[in-house]
Amino acid sequence: MINFIIYEDQKYWQDFYKEKINKKMNSKITPYTILILDQYTKENKRRINELPGKKIFLLDIKVPGKKGLDLAREIRMGGDWSSQIIVITSHSSYKEEGFTSKILMLDFITKDKHLEESFDATLSIAIDILIQKNTFRFTSNQELHQIPYEEILYFEKNLNNNYLSIVTKKRIYTIKQSIKKIENILLPFPYFFKTHQSCIVNLKNIKKVDFVNNKIYFGNSCFTNLLSRSRKKLLKEKLNEGIFL
Repeated sequence: MINFIIYEDQKYWQDFYKEKINKKMNSKITPYTILILDQYTKENKRRINELPGKKIFLLDIKVPGKKGLDLAREIRMGGDWSSQIIVITSHSSYKEEGFTSKILMLDFITKDKHLEESFDATLSIAIDILIQKNTFRFTSNQELHQIPYEEILYFEKNLNNNYLSIVTKKRIYTIKQSIKKIENILLPFPYFFKTHQSCIVNLKNIKKVDFVNNKIYFGNSCFTNLLSRSRKKLLKEKLNEGIFL
């Protein structure tokens, strides 16, 4: 069971999110409910707490009784770190506050011309996280993040320091971690492959490989050239046979 909590005081947006959720969940076999709250009250907080199963919160910033970010903090401080939190607002100035408040927010979406596309993509990720539970969690710049493994293109060790880059479909993160530690974390996921002592790629996201110039392409001009001679043959075999799927 997935519970969608729409925390929004404007009916237009309530209906918009509800329509998108119903459309998205029609293709899923997972049961779900939608709870719409237009203000913060003790009774509404009780209704949230009594919901059985997993939760996805769609939080507007300015809602009567308590701001969306404050509700997000309350959720996390109450010990709930598994629910997915998506903040959607007309006030883009709150974005920096949202990403530095350590609430493990999945995304911050601004109500602009790109809203529908951004919301649809983030909603899909939130649902997939709760259904599959395959996410990589880490801290970067004192912010908590969780990224679905399928969104990750590759991990690359930075030269001359103890940091590595996590390159995803949307952005690049930097964390202080060894490539060996990452390799151990990824053992349960056979679609991650070590192409070099300093690089681990997601085989599912590879678009093409130039084995002559040692370049692995992931689309949108994104590539890594960390492909060692000793790993070429095995990479070819994995890609040709599709054994990572």
